[in-house]
Amino acid sequence: MKSIAITRYKNLHILHFIVILLTPILTRAGQMLRKRQITPKSIILDVLRLTRGGYCQSAKLIAVGELFDFKASTMRVALTRLLTSGKIEADGNSGYRMSANTDLFSDYIEQWKLGDLRRGEWQKDDWLMTLLPSNPDRAIRTLSQTTLQFFGFRKALNKAWVRPNNLLPALNELRALYQLVGLEQEALLFKAADIPYPEQFIWESTLWNTEDLQFTYEQQLVKLTKSKARLNNLETRDALRESFMIGGETINLLVKDPLLPDEMFCTPKREELRHAMCDYDASAHNIWTQFMGESTVFSVSQQ
Repeated sequence: MKSIAITRYKNLHILHFIVILLTPILTRAGQMLRKRQITPKSIILDVLRLTRGGYCQSAKLIAVGELFDFKASTMRVALTRLLTSGKIEADGNSGYRMSANTDLFSDYIEQWKLGDLRRGEWQKDDWLMTLLPSNPDRAIRTLSQTTLQFFGFRKALNKAWVRPNNLLPALNELRALYQLVGLEQEALLFKAADIPYPEQFIWESTLWNTEDLQFTYEQQLVKLTKSKARLNNLETRDALRESFMIGGETINLLVKDPLLPDEMFCTPKREELRHAMCDYDASAHNIWTQFMGESTVFSVSQQ
């Protein structure tokens, strides 16, 4: 796995976490994934991620916005605000790309394509633990908790946040990544062992609802398969809209997967969904290349 060299970017603004806040979260059993919130800003950021760091002409960004019924003037306002906030940068010739800081988080998102290779072996008494400082600002604490949940941590009864220590990056790399996304600088992140077995058993059996995970994998796999089967038969506008939304839903599910070790949750569905998404990306690629133009390197799977 690529080294996460991000210590220079610890002071990123909360909007660098926009992918997480604007995309579906895992739902309770029996429910489908929540529908993605599509806004002019989220469309622009998604498209610029998809263009792999290259500059994209404003006319193309506006055209994508119009697929979702946003007016050109609305898209231009969103571009201006994103540029002012430092989330994107311009080339002076109506071209835009993600800023270097936002590109960095996009690199992490792209690792969904590695699938189970993001995991390492796990020893049953090996855990990552996070302790949050007392008396926080409410907004800072909310972002810290959202960050920890995104990376597969769950809050135990003793108020510590825990997850299995089975991720490949070193602890200092994980700490830097979590702080980049929104974890409080004063939070303590450390490895923990010698946890009493009853406590570990409670963690393993109650903190992660693996039935929900299995359900969402299965439901999204069905949804993706049905969409792929009809994609080439749809009108171009409908195919673009559907692939943008369903591809985004699927990748967000894969990116936000807690990557539990097989000892806690062994299922082939996550890898089935990843392979299906790679196939879906290939099917959608031609449609989007025709729409965006050959000069734009575009891939649904970059979302």
